[in-house]
Amino acid sequence: MIGNDIVIKNACVITGTGRVYPDGFIHIKGSKIIGLGGSSAPGASTVIDAHGAYVLPGFVNSHTHLYSGLARGIEVGRMRKFGEVLKGLWWKLDRALTLEDIYVSAMIGGIEAVKAGVTTVFDHHASYGAISGSLGAVSEALSAIGLRASTCFELSDRCGLSARDEAVAETGLYLESLKNQSIEDPEFLFRGMVGLHASMTLSDDTLNDARELMDIFGVGAHVHVAEGLEDVVATKKKFRMTPVERFVRAGILRKGSLAVHCVHVTKNDIATLKKCGVTVVHNPLSNLNNAVGVSPVLAMAKRGVPFIIGTDGMSLGVADDLKLASVLHKSAACDAQAAWSEMRDAVWQTAPAFVSKMFGYEVGVLKKGAAADIVIIDCSPPTPVTKDNAFGHFMFGVLNSRVRTTIVAGKILMRDFEVMGVDEAVLAKVARALAKKLWQRI
Repeated sequence: MIGNDIVIKNACVITGTGRVYPDGFIHIKGSKIIGLGGSSAPGASTVIDAHGAYVLPGFVNSHTHLYSGLARGIEVGRMRKFGEVLKGLWWKLDRALTLEDIYVSAMIGGIEAVKAGVTTVFDHHASYGAISGSLGAVSEALSAIGLRASTCFELSDRCGLSARDEAVAETGLYLESLKNQSIEDPEFLFRGMVGLHASMTLSDDTLNDARELMDIFGVGAHVHVAEGLEDVVATKKKFRMTPVERFVRAGILRKGSLAVHCVHVTKNDIATLKKCGVTVVHNPLSNLNNAVGVSPVLAMAKRGVPFIIGTDGMSLGVADDLKLASVLHKSAACDAQAAWSEMRDAVWQTAPAFVSKMFGYEVGVLKKGAAADIVIIDCSPPTPVTKDNAFGHFMFGVLNSRVRTTIVAGKILMRDFEVMGVDEAVLAKVARALAKKLWQRI
């Protein structure tokens, strides 16, 4: 494949590594960054003039549900408790999905991600009405768009043994298909994990199957942990331990795994999370929307538990969750400077480190040799940008502005607000027709 040759010039480059080039350039060749700095920009076959705007690493959405794309606006009646939301909406939805629904919803979410500057998506998929081939449908859609992604199927016992076994098989077949790819190729943008729902819908046999898949394929788990009190109460009643304790004992939570939510965790749970080396995913907007509470991520960070930000399907863009997390924990701590360094570390250290480990090369930072996952923001800094105040510009400038251009692995997915290779109007029309049929089935 002939490599891309792109130079972004006249850019305020925030690298995410601590270095800043207020009037800089980035040179992309193929899928990687081959040069950047503050000196005169070199020539290239494609030159993008940033006109002084912020240029920085693409965002990472560490937990989302692309299959929720066709649920927007659906009316499902009054639901007060989290368990009612699961049973009254999401579990009905995933049993009604077809492979076409899955593909189109992934396309919708993928486009939303590109427009929000998200270049890496961690998708947690469930479709108990269409299990076999579902992960392929998600990957096919995201590949058509050009996103970097990790996906998995949500293992659960809630639909019976036969469905559980089919989900385990789908997970294994997908991971095997990835194993047969040339994952050393920086243009191969897919990875997989072993997905699980939550302790309250998982038998010991299913946990054993999940751990076996993790061991065979050398991947981590992507699992909901203590999101609602229902999960904690059910796990304690049946297994006489917390969800964290159960997952650690079963070998599910370990280094390379994502423990999603962790709202109702104890001090002992936090110590256990630290010991097992897992990374927590904080989804503040979804947690408040579902009225389940607020994850104590500052207490976790203080104990050395790393966390990153996801959206849980509320959106594909992470800006709202990043801003909410910052102010939410300031309020709880009665400290106007709380959650500052912790949020900076989540965005510019923990998320890039996790993705880089998964892909085998540097992702999520702007430096020579790193993946060319880059966004150009539709905003120029009105005040000086330095390495010491760059995160302030990120929080109060970047996150409040639109993304103009999105690049993944050196490929321009959106330029000047135009998403490449996709007719959004036609896709939206198809999606509306599918959503109408889906809602009728539900």
